[in-house]
Amino acid sequence: MIAYNEIYNAIQNGVIQAGENEAAGVEQMKFYEVGPNLAITEHAITIRPICFSGKTFRSLDKDLQAAVLRAGMEAGAYGRQVESSEDAQKLDALEKAGKLKRIAFADREAMKKAVDPVITAYAKEIGADQILAKINAIK
Repeated sequence: MIAYNEIYNAIQNGVIQAGENEAAGVEQMKFYEVGPNLAITEHAITIRPICFSGKTFRSLDKDLQAAVLRAGMEAGAYGRQVESSEDAQKLDALEKAGKLKRIAFADREAMKKAVDPVITAYAKEIGADQILAKINAIK
């Protein structure tokens, strides 16, 4: 494992051949300077939980609880939309400036098939196999 702040030099010096990051990280850390090809693998979903104290939540009346849940759902949807659009804007700007080239990744199913056993084993190891099954059941 390489520390995040050492990735630029690791790519530059051939210690690693690739990394993965969202557009904000690619832009901020200037990874495009040493690794100008960006494979669009769509292999990860960023989760940004909205946390609220259970004790405080239970102390609210039912109308306020409903309002908090509704606000959380709306904020989550809005946050996903903002982050996704900002990601696309950053990549568009970097590509237009000639700083990086997006490369379509055609082997996503093969990649998933290769990592599924690892994901399954890890989920079992941490006691999350039922959660993984529920996630995989979503179509």
